[in-house]
Amino acid sequence: MPRLKPLARDEAPEEAREAMDRAASALGAPTTTAGIQARCPPILKAGQVLGAAPGKSGTLPADLRYLICVRVAQIVQCPF
Repeated sequence: MPRLKPLARDEAPEEAREAMDRAASALGAPTTTAGIQARCPPILKAGQVLGAAPGKSGTLPADLRYLICVRVAQIVQCPF
């Protein structure tokens, strides 16, 4: 359970709403992480850029990135 209450889209600052929409559309639902990071829009934006970096780098093949994501989700007991 997060210590901070995640902001809903309508509670978030205007500059954070587009990033929250992108996170929700990519994952199918609003995320707790985006709702918390929306309290500071530069952090929300930086987090999304950091999260997208491995896929954009071209360093790892897509199938290997997917397997890594599945394994990490298993380790942290997160449904994926």
